[in-house]
Amino acid sequence: MNAEEKKELWNRLGDMEETSRILWSSLEMLQDAMRAEFAVLETYQDAVYGLSQQAYSLKEEFRMLLEWLNEDDRDL
Repeated sequence: MNAEEKKELWNRLGDMEETSRILWSSLEMLQDAMRAEFAVLETYQDAVYGLSQQAYSLKEEFRMLLEWLNEDDRDL
């Protein structure tokens, strides 16, 4: 892995960390909102769906990074 690839890897990992932090705080906020005294749970369906899509995208990006790292290891 050359210096440019390492820089790209660190940038992608930083982006993924930020995404996971946003996802976590959004889920905490959603949980608090759903526990409110007068919460109508159907109101939050789209938020739950959007957050699940974001989690899936993050999982796929992790998978692609792991594949890329495994390929790089095989080249050694």
